[in-house]
Amino acid sequence: MAFDGNNNATKLNTRKRKFGEIMKGEKSNKSQMTFSNCTLGLFNKATKLSVLCNAKTALIVASPNNELYICGYPNCDAVIQQLLTGKDTIEETEKKKQEKIVETLRIEYETIGDKLKKLMEEEKNLQTINDEAEKSGSISSCWWNDPIDDMDLQSLEEFKISLEKLRLNLGSALDEKKLMSTLRS
Repeated sequence: MAFDGNNNATKLNTRKRKFGEIMKGEKSNKSQMTFSNCTLGLFNKATKLSVLCNAKTALIVASPNNELYICGYPNCDAVIQQLLTGKDTIEETEKKKQEKIVETLRIEYETIGDKLKKLMEEEKNLQTINDEAEKSGSISSCWWNDPIDDMDLQSLEEFKISLEKLRLNLGSALDEKKLMSTLRS
């Protein structure tokens, strides 16, 4: 700008900028993009605030196209339902989940208790067998070292089954040891 002698400003450049006609579709697209970015930021902030404050929130936003977008923590539908009815459905579902977990744990506890009773009975039976064997003086060191010449057919079949079980158990123990050694490496 230049000043003349009377302290009046005169314009040196008289050209005006000409803008093209802005199409309505571009403006709509731009406003939709702005809305999307703002909504995403708003939803992120609302969720963070809900987590930090341990609050239940529901956020409903209308777009320029009159579409509704919702976000809620922990569950938007449950928060709205609680607002409308006054009942806390979130706590009810959490209670049901906890009750289900407790019931599952109770069943597992009873199962383990039954197994423990069976193991204690087997231990008592083994102890009585060992006590009787000590009294009679016929303790054999290992059942697989017993002679098979004087066994009948049923005893031989049982002996064979026992040896097969022993072989399977030893094979699985060996595989387990190999797996553990490769995991440590």
